[in-house]
Amino acid sequence: MQRDFLLQLAAEMAYAPLWSSGTIGELDDVLGRIDESRGIEDRPEWRARLLATMQKAFPGAQIEAPREREYGYDIADPGDGHVVHAALMGKADALVTGDKEAKFEKSKVLAEANVEVISVADFAANTVAAHIDAGVRAVREMCGRLEHPPMTELELLDLLAERYGMTQVRELLAPSFAE
Repeated sequence: MQRDFLLQLAAEMAYAPLWSSGTIGELDDVLGRIDESRGIEDRPEWRARLLATMQKAFPGAQIEAPREREYGYDIADPGDGHVVHAALMGKADALVTGDKEAKFEKSKVLAEANVEVISVADFAANTVAAHIDAGVRAVREMCGRLEHPPMTELELLDLLAERYGMTQVRELLAPSFAE
């Protein structure tokens, strides 16, 4: 849901997404592990379709930065060098992350490039605050796709707040869906 909400905000033109080719590989791995933890049979075709849809929906979002490559950036987890590389090469304003281990916020190279390191919840709140109409459209669009189970806009906002700490997003958008 978190990924879908952020991508839907991008589809509503609230921001331009950017990711590394290594991030796409990591996302594929994470989605496979989530399915496994939920007892769902491996769905490589579904994951490939999702990742291809992301690429098609946001042409130019991907920066070639494989995770296997050594980058030498000043972060605690050198395996996340591809993330820093993509932010720098893509001239990103922000690096949106929930990764605490890499210590992106302590990176001098990111600071020198004026790349703000921000949590997912704070990024979502800032984006929605700046683009309320896009946030409303994003929630409506997501609810229109949800079938198993269907959700109202307020239920979706509650889920985003409870599961992902997007309480500010809920506070900003809930009045638009009050009955």
